[in-house]
Amino acid sequence: MASPNPTVADISPTLAHGERAMAMMKQLSVAPTPKHFAIFFAAASAQQPELVKEIEHFVQSKRPFSEEMLDQLYNSYLAELPSRAVQEAASSTRKILAEMMQTVADVAGTSHSVSKEIGMQLAQVGDGEMSERTLRAMAQTVIDSAHAIKESSDAATQKLAGAQQEVAALRENLAKATSESERDFLTGCHNRKAFDKRLIEAMREANEKESALTLLMLDIDHFKRFNDNYGHLIGDEVLKIVARTLTDSVKGMDTVARYGGEEFVVILPRTPVGGGMIVAEQVRKSIAGKELKRRGTGELYGIITVSVGVAAFRHGQDTPQSLTKRADEALYRSKKGGRNRVTQENLAE
Repeated sequence: MASPNPTVADISPTLAHGERAMAMMKQLSVAPTPKHFAIFFAAASAQQPELVKEIEHFVQSKRPFSEEMLDQLYNSYLAELPSRAVQEAASSTRKILAEMMQTVADVAGTSHSVSKEIGMQLAQVGDGEMSERTLRAMAQTVIDSAHAIKESSDAATQKLAGAQQEVAALRENLAKATSESERDFLTGCHNRKAFDKRLIEAMREANEKESALTLLMLDIDHFKRFNDNYGHLIGDEVLKIVARTLTDSVKGMDTVARYGGEEFVVILPRTPVGGGMIVAEQVRKSIAGKELKRRGTGELYGIITVSVGVAAFRHGQDTPQSLTKRADEALYRSKKGGRNRVTQENLAE
């Protein structure tokens, strides 16, 4: 029988990962906070290959590991959904739902018509993750059941009414926490994880409804010059300007996301490639009209421009990866062709 306590041999790999993580943080002048340690421990233990590549990219580019960049790494690779706030909200919701349902069942009794429905719903209130749709359906079942037995007990009805308000508040907190976890900390637009999720949803809808779908991929031209010449604070302002311009240029059903670094993506549901080209050109012109100046002196830092690649969804053929790849290849041709331009995918490919 195995010992309940770990031996030195059991924990030595973990200690080695921890020592390597601390050495990396010291070498890169990163403060040894718990969040920062979690990032570099994951890298040292090779838990996240993409995280390792991201860190190596920053090291090679000789960019400092700012707090904002470290937050982005943590949110992208370690802050798994549901986040702690989501977990706490979902856990509290399950508890209150179970109490509400049990109260209804106790008041109704085994002979009441609502008892069977309540029993079925109670079986679903387990430890697993519940979607907002499931949560709403369960809460509605309790509300309907409460109406059915309202005259059985005024006290029970009052208790249920209070619990219903708690569920509504928790559901709102759950939705808010989920929404916040899908946002890029710097620009306020959607992050990479939210983009991946929404692209899958948009492709599913396009296949089911046989509707058009276009993807734009944008890259800020000569972004490194802003960072090198004026510092990362100015570079961050450039990112924010581009994100605001993109958000202001699209419709309610469209999705703007920061894909990584200075790259952005825009999902355009129900939009054919021709319409996508028009949107891309409008965005390019809007951004090209932006000048970044120093406050107070009016010193011009430079003109912001973007290169854009446009790709159309191919029904029954595309995966998220293949569609994104064609948009990225079109973007590469824009940059190779002189930048500050829009290029459509090669339809012959």
